[in-house]
Amino acid sequence: MLLMQDAVLWVKKHSKIFKNIFLMAVVVIVARELLSIGKTISMEQLKESFKEIAPYKMGIMALVGILAVLPMTGYDFILNKMLNLDHKLGYIIETSWLVNTINNLAGFGGLVSIGLRSEFYTKDREGKEVLGALSKILLFLEAGLSLFGLISFFMVLTDKASPFVQQYWPWLIGGGLYFPVVYLVTFLKKKGILGGLTPKYRLALTATSFLEWLGVVVTFCVIGWLMGIEVSLWDLVPLFIASSIIGIVSMIPGALGSFDVMMILGLTSLGVPRADVVVWLLFFRLFYYLVPFVIGLVLFFKNIWSQVNDRYSGIPRNLTLEVFHKVEVFLMYFSGIMIVLLATIPQGFTEIQWLKSLNIFHYHLVAQFPNIILGFSLLIMGRGIAAQVKRAYFPTIFLLVVAIVYTIFFSSSIFASVVLGIILIMIIFSRSELYREQLVYSWQWMTVDGLIIGALAILYVTIGVYNSPVFPHHHRGPQLSFMVFPSERLWLFGLLGIFVIAFFMLLFLRYLEGKKQEIGTDLDEARILHILETYGGNITSQLAFLGDKSIYIYNDGADDTVFLQFVTYNNKCVVMGDPSGKESDFKAALEQFINEADVWCYQAIFYECDAKSVTVLHELGYDFIKMGEEAYVDLENFTTSGKKMKGTRAVINKISREGYRFDVLQPPFDAATMASLKEISDSWLKGRKEKGFSMGFFSESYLQRGPIAVVFNQEDEIVSFANLMPTYSKDVGTIDLMRHHSEKAPSGCMDFLFINLFDYLKEAGVRYFDLGMAPLANVGHSRKSFTQERIANLVYEFGSHFYSFQGLREYKEKYASKWVPRYTLYHRDSWIAYVMIAILLVDNQSVTISEKRGKMS
Repeated sequence: MLLMQDAVLWVKKHSKIFKNIFLMAVVVIVARELLSIGKTISMEQLKESFKEIAPYKMGIMALVGILAVLPMTGYDFILNKMLNLDHKLGYIIETSWLVNTINNLAGFGGLVSIGLRSEFYTKDREGKEVLGALSKILLFLEAGLSLFGLISFFMVLTDKASPFVQQYWPWLIGGGLYFPVVYLVTFLKKKGILGGLTPKYRLALTATSFLEWLGVVVTFCVIGWLMGIEVSLWDLVPLFIASSIIGIVSMIPGALGSFDVMMILGLTSLGVPRADVVVWLLFFRLFYYLVPFVIGLVLFFKNIWSQVNDRYSGIPRNLTLEVFHKVEVFLMYFSGIMIVLLATIPQGFTEIQWLKSLNIFHYHLVAQFPNIILGFSLLIMGRGIAAQVKRAYFPTIFLLVVAIVYTIFFSSSIFASVVLGIILIMIIFSRSELYREQLVYSWQWMTVDGLIIGALAILYVTIGVYNSPVFPHHHRGPQLSFMVFPSERLWLFGLLGIFVIAFFMLLFLRYLEGKKQEIGTDLDEARILHILETYGGNITSQLAFLGDKSIYIYNDGADDTVFLQFVTYNNKCVVMGDPSGKESDFKAALEQFINEADVWCYQAIFYECDAKSVTVLHELGYDFIKMGEEAYVDLENFTTSGKKMKGTRAVINKISREGYRFDVLQPPFDAATMASLKEISDSWLKGRKEKGFSMGFFSESYLQRGPIAVVFNQEDEIVSFANLMPTYSKDVGTIDLMRHHSEKAPSGCMDFLFINLFDYLKEAGVRYFDLGMAPLANVGHSRKSFTQERIANLVYEFGSHFYSFQGLREYKEKYASKWVPRYTLYHRDSWIAYVMIAILLVDNQSVTISEKRGKMS
């Protein structure tokens, strides 16, 4: 007794080792079984068989094989009921599928399935309780086969069965007696391993086993029927059941060997050619064993993947979905291009080797019109998927299903159907990657699609011209023989297809665009003032009151704390300057703005930001380039003495002697003052239109919001002015509009105003004066500069007629105490050239006083 107890304790202590040994044994058995099946499968024979049987029949075989495995999940539903477990439906099906498909391969009379189930369920219940329930299930695993044995026994007793099959009656009656014995034993035994089963569980296990073997029999029969082999069911079913019983009794994994030998001998004796029997068995192995097993492996790795994904905070899943999305977009574009090329230069796919090696499609030329439609449709749908628009999901699924069906019926390439099927599966699994609510067709996407679709359309038209009867064909060289098209009529059908698809493309893009939702709101002065007065602002905050930009306000749940101002151009939301408001909420506000813009298919660009914003936005996936430097005057240490300011001193003194004086006017301003300022502004503009965005324009409501520095002449007329911009900070002061009368203002009036303004702000306790940015100051000139900065330099050089960059830099240099770099930040997926063009257009766009919203086209 003591030895027995010690043995039990030793086994419990080393239970993990035994479990690992068991699992390793299962892996070895399954691997050996797969190798054995592999040896019985001739790839050449498989290829020939695939060519002879229509693809849709293959699909039916695979579907029937998969459906045949489903009844086996009943064992696990019953087990969960017996153990009072509450596993989710998905977990039960996945676990059951994996266990049953491995058991089908491994065999050993169901012992492998019992061992695997114990591994899955012992963590939820005590091992003794689980093993007790599993032992009862084990008894009923072959109940269905036994019932079929009895049915088959009565079938061979009739005159409809052949004499050859009738000789198997001992095996059928022997296997058929198993079920009555098991049922009787479990009925009589009320306790123990073999007892304790309620009538409900006995009936459920019997029905599950019967349906399992019904699925096996139906799968084998359907495969033979689809192959066109005619064998009487009165012979086929008894032969199959007898061979299965012999295989199970032999305990050979998967009954491989004994079952196959019996079936080959039996079916050849019934008049079926041996080659057909081998292919029949091959398809049975493939669609009942291997295909479900592969699905089981997928479910297994999905389970493992979920554990790994949870352990690493969802990062693996996100990376995988991102890769899936990129691959599916590539495959859609690749498939679309190849189908169009195949319809355009069919001869090229037989004469040009690299085209031939890339071709996975083998459509017939009679399908010219559908080929053009299908190819271009894949490209158009590919744009919707690439743009990650929700609305593209169902149309793309529908198109891929049509493409797969079309490929099956009009192509001899199984590989093409598989590729399209993979695209379909990847899109279904990565549906969460389609999160955008609308499509805003960006210049970047227009360029890519225009180049691809345009090149294909031009090539197609060129082929038609080349094959036209009026074309001088005697100039054809052998190198252009691939451009020969079968007939002018087919080409015209294809051209009609291009016009049809162009119309469809416009409709589909319009469908993806939806109602064209914009982000941000119009200016709400009360909310903006609340943020600025409560949390502070910066040198660009006051520009919001121009009303030419959209406003995005961030609320922390209790109060409005941050706002951004921006203009939308194409799919670019160009944000002016740094966020304004509560600095601790800047990151949250920027992240929320970027995410909301992204959902509505916009890309945020941040223009003239400081180093703090660069740090925050870089963490949010943004690249940056230096856009220039901002000139700061240290008011405490500024002086006009010294050789550097000699010329400026002379000008200032001259203007003062002539009777000009400086003053700062406080709002509100009367109509006469506004009229004088308007006259000066119009004189300074000389007919030019006002610009907005990063600079102010003449607006009475805007100028009424702060003090205005002015210069009076001898007759007390205002000849020059500059409005002081409230920065809601004592550290920095700045101005916006600085304008002088083209005829009445003296030369050097700007310097006179600046010098006096410096003194005024210094007395007000302001530390620095911001002279504004010198665009492209020290940007992109070095050979070591970033490529993006050199491109930016080229774009701005192209637009230099808008602004004198070098002159502005030189003027501010004489006052600046320090230069502070300013940056433009853009998403990493953006093309820098288009980013710079958008900024250039936005920053130089003419505005009108009545403009209320930051929207340009």
